[in-house]
Amino acid sequence: MGDVLQLAGAAALGSRFRRLSEKLVAQASEVYKAYNVPMEPSWFPVMYSLMQESPLSVSTIAEITGQSHPFVSKTTAQMKSAGLLVTRPSEQDKRVQLLSLSDKALTMQPVLEKQIADIGSALNSALNDVAPDFLEKLGAVETLLSQTSLLGLIKQKATRGFRVIDYSPEHRDAFYQLNKHWIERYFTMESSDHASLGDPENYILKKGGHVLLVQNPAGDICGTVALIAMDDDCYELAKMAVADSEQGKGLGALLGEAAIQKARDAGAKKLYLESNRKLAPAISLYRKLGFKEVDKPTPSPYARCDIQMQLML
Repeated sequence: MGDVLQLAGAAALGSRFRRLSEKLVAQASEVYKAYNVPMEPSWFPVMYSLMQESPLSVSTIAEITGQSHPFVSKTTAQMKSAGLLVTRPSEQDKRVQLLSLSDKALTMQPVLEKQIADIGSALNSALNDVAPDFLEKLGAVETLLSQTSLLGLIKQKATRGFRVIDYSPEHRDAFYQLNKHWIERYFTMESSDHASLGDPENYILKKGGHVLLVQNPAGDICGTVALIAMDDDCYELAKMAVADSEQGKGLGALLGEAAIQKARDAGAKKLYLESNRKLAPAISLYRKLGFKEVDKPTPSPYARCDIQMQLML
């Protein structure tokens, strides 16, 4: 079958990086021995950071290396035990310990610098033969994944081709049907529902509100959300619905983010919403969008409402 990770393609990128890292670490151990440098390869980020600037706190090292605070804390403890680091309290905050290279580490620094230069030269030469722009591309990948997540990338792919548009009268039936469908699945249509869903122009738009829709690549309306104008620079986020056929593609988040931006553009200071706790996925989405539960809820015109949330903009 050959290399199964290569067969999996980009889906195995993390596993391939881990495999490559394990190979490099194992080979680096041999290099350290060859240069008589008494340290573990995993200590290199801390060592190199302190060779560039000293003293540094564990938090600072974690920030500049991109490693977790617990991992750096464990590494520095190992290096202290090996006699490579010394600590002293920060003058600004006695609770913070600052790390510096010990005399032992400073003595081996020239050899380590030569080792770093030799490894860099050898790897650069090898990379130039097979992938001259590897380090540049690796940096681009790191930047991409620092700005989003793997799940975020999957959702972006899922929503590609979908677009958020403003409501117009020809969308009235889709607006009504999408909302009616989810309400009747869990609850009962109330008089307020019929009024707002059947006439969004007068009930929402003419009162200073907005209605946003999601259109799929085929041009069909498959999602809705409304911003109902309230008092004191506040909008109610309402009438959010996504067609069953398009569930799981991140369209709720797409609508929510678009609505939040629309409210900000309109000068709103706060968004408010009403929901029901049985709609767990919706409540989870609202929390991810930044909404927090209202401590002292006000009376609602909807019998199904048992939770009120708000987002300060």
